[in-house]
Amino acid sequence: MKFSSQQRQWMWVTVVTAALFLSPAATPAADGGPAPALKSLSADGQMTLSKSDRCPVCAMFPAQRPQTAAAMTLKSGETFYFCGNGCLLRTWLRSAVYLGRSRAEIDRLVVRDYFSGQPIDGRTATWVAGSDVVGPMGPAIIALGDPGQLAVFKGRHGGKTVFTLDQVDDDLWKQISRRELPEAKTD
Repeated sequence: MKFSSQQRQWMWVTVVTAALFLSPAATPAADGGPAPALKSLSADGQMTLSKSDRCPVCAMFPAQRPQTAAAMTLKSGETFYFCGNGCLLRTWLRSAVYLGRSRAEIDRLVVRDYFSGQPIDGRTATWVAGSDVVGPMGPAIIALGDPGQLAVFKGRHGGKTVFTLDQVDDDLWKQISRRELPEAKTD
């Protein structure tokens, strides 16, 4: 039996959608939010990604691209892994939407330093958007552990916007991503 291009595309979408919904990692947690990662961050910030861990924003599997993965740990001890820094920052801005938790419940943000690949504290990182670096979701938002490396990074890759985590708000997000955020949940 031959299928048209449109029929093959529809079948592919159906298979991928079914896989997303039937995967155990896609099963929501008891409180209705996404399921946390199978393994938590280590004390030194090393990410212990499992193949079934899903990014709570886009549903990608961070273990498929561990060099771009980022992590957020809640005060309860639950860890969530992200495909990249952009999804982590979206969750920072809308934790109630993506995790069903308030920002006050966030304990740690861990990202990878662009040059060394080592885990660094996302709260103290120097962030760069608008460079030529591409991540799993398109143009990447880069984290640097040493602000002294900014000139080297920009010399190699460019970068239109440099910021710190405390500067991230809806307006900056729209500027660097050219995307709207979902409406904030109010209780």
